[in-house]
Amino acid sequence: MKPTVELPSYPKEIEDWWWNQTVRKWPELSEEKILNLIRKEILIQSDRFNKSRSFDPQAYGSRELSLLTYGNFFFPRTWKAMTLALSEAFHFRLWGKSNKGPIRILDIGSGSGASGLSALFFLRKLNIENSISLEAWDYSGKSLAVQKNLHRACHHLWPESEIKTKRTDLRYNLPKLSKQRYDLILLGYSINEVLQGTEEKEYRAWLREIIGLLAPNGFLLIVEPAEKNLCEQLHSNIAFLSSTEKDLHIESPYFNGNQCPFFSGKTNYYSHEVRKIYPSQRIEEINKPLGLEMREVKFGLSIIGIKPPRSFPQNFSFCRLVSPVRKKKGTISFIGIASDGLEYGYELQRRSLSTGETKALLNLERGDVINIEDGECGKDPKRIRIQSYNRMSLQFAPRWEKQK
Repeated sequence: MKPTVELPSYPKEIEDWWWNQTVRKWPELSEEKILNLIRKEILIQSDRFNKSRSFDPQAYGSRELSLLTYGNFFFPRTWKAMTLALSEAFHFRLWGKSNKGPIRILDIGSGSGASGLSALFFLRKLNIENSISLEAWDYSGKSLAVQKNLHRACHHLWPESEIKTKRTDLRYNLPKLSKQRYDLILLGYSINEVLQGTEEKEYRAWLREIIGLLAPNGFLLIVEPAEKNLCEQLHSNIAFLSSTEKDLHIESPYFNGNQCPFFSGKTNYYSHEVRKIYPSQRIEEINKPLGLEMREVKFGLSIIGIKPPRSFPQNFSFCRLVSPVRKKKGTISFIGIASDGLEYGYELQRRSLSTGETKALLNLERGDVINIEDGECGKDPKRIRIQSYNRMSLQFAPRWEKQK
């Protein structure tokens, strides 16, 4: 089984731009001293994101060391997570651009621009010729200024594009807009920060207002940290809105507009992606004494649209992997959410598999979509026996192009 999509690697020009900004900030320091400054700040930022959950304007986004550390270390991960979401929207969920006029993108809680700029780069790599307008909202004026500088410095990566920024505290009233509607709205790791501590009613009202900014064929792409409570909060609120709002449809992560089945009951899994990534040599060097996991990106995903979603058979034949692939004594198995909205266990007998087929199955990733032909139910109707490797086909399996 070959990947269905080859994703463009993170541009070295952007990595070099961030590093050059850092070196210029401390020209008197050696490279190793700069790396140590960044390493200390990485630990502070990791604690802020994962422990203290401190997102007020004075906490980060105002200090230059914080901004430069984010750019050198965390920015590529956010970029790659949003690229994966964009790839699914375009290649599998049938997001369609306007035939004429500019493509309009809104990046909410944009920070220094990882999500929005990844969208510009991704669309240009698709050879889409429309001009592109990106509007970025954030409360950090310094982050927005950095984003504009990066856009200008690497403009060859996204020609015929413009960027507009708006400084605003998104925890309160959203900016009042005209009748502007957007083809893509991005929330890259930002909704949990903006809506931290809010009640469900406020969360839903805020999200409902954002969805109201979509063009008729537009998509809202939400990427969130892969934490159980955050993912369940996201999917439960999306499920509520989709059941009460006629003009809101769930495009992803599952099928036929079905909601996530995990938040409503006890389960060993929750809804998030686990995708392999390839860190650069510079990131490997920064991370060497820290030992952080850098070869995977994990994130919760939801894609919302106004038009009805793509239609799939109402059975177990299409599924999205939600578990690791398990290699046991006699079987290869995994858990998937099928196109009927239910959870199934799928398995193949190892005696029917070649070494290459076994390796290919073990390389499947959480988030891949598979079509199974002629699967069979046993005594347990939720356990599906796949007759052979050749009865499986990948429908959506993005992988990164090799680093040049």
